[in-house]
Amino acid sequence: MRLIFIRHGEPDYTTDTLDEKGVREAKALAERTKHWDVDRIYCSPLGRARQTAEPMLQALQKDAVILPWLQEFHFPIEDPLTCEVHGPWDLMPQYFTKEPLMLDQKRWIDAPLYKDHADLRKRWEQIRAGMDGILEEYGYTRCGGYYQFEEPDGSPLPSEVSDLQLHGTKDYEVRDADDTKSLVFFCHFGVTCVILGYLLNISPVLLWQGTCIPTTGVTILNAEKRLHNASYFRMQTLGDCTHLHAAGEPLSGFAAFSQLFQQ
Repeated sequence: MRLIFIRHGEPDYTTDTLDEKGVREAKALAERTKHWDVDRIYCSPLGRARQTAEPMLQALQKDAVILPWLQEFHFPIEDPLTCEVHGPWDLMPQYFTKEPLMLDQKRWIDAPLYKDHADLRKRWEQIRAGMDGILEEYGYTRCGGYYQFEEPDGSPLPSEVSDLQLHGTKDYEVRDADDTKSLVFFCHFGVTCVILGYLLNISPVLLWQGTCIPTTGVTILNAEKRLHNASYFRMQTLGDCTHLHAAGEPLSGFAAFSQLFQQ
């Protein structure tokens, strides 16, 4: 199975909609995805995410499941260095790199900047429960830092030693229907990093600060089952914008505090 996370198009945050460029980005995304074989589509309840999803939903003639916990992970905090009030990301490196808890995959939520925000912790718990609930529907059960897999229909799992893949040196052979299923999530940069951090066992602070997902960027995680009943998610791509290049649409500056490479 693969999980596909798509960031909303370039926004007008004052109205929670897409601006003119964002509308063009969403149309380019729909052109890219119009032939995708998608099992289910989930979407944030926020307007900019729903507007981004709409052209794709129309092209595929599908509806999206609206999940409140997919909305942006935005809880105002006061930046310790700048005293500016903003979301829990966009911190200065002089600060977050010196806070050990922020770099811890499990205890980042206990970092001094976050620990007293009850709503932030509550949403973090909702995100974990929400993702695990969806994955359980498809046969994946969280087991520490990875997922155990069993066919949802109860059919037996392959047991031959040949089903063990030792090295990534050959094309993967599809072994069950689950291997070809794709789930799509329309959401936001901040919450995507929180989800990726949970699935990959990485502090989301490192992802917030060290990755760039341009608007309508496509992030793909594939569930690897080298042993058929044990799965770990491997990232195939982060913030891919092939559709924007194909449409001649430049990458949006709503992505990083640096000039983006446009070629």
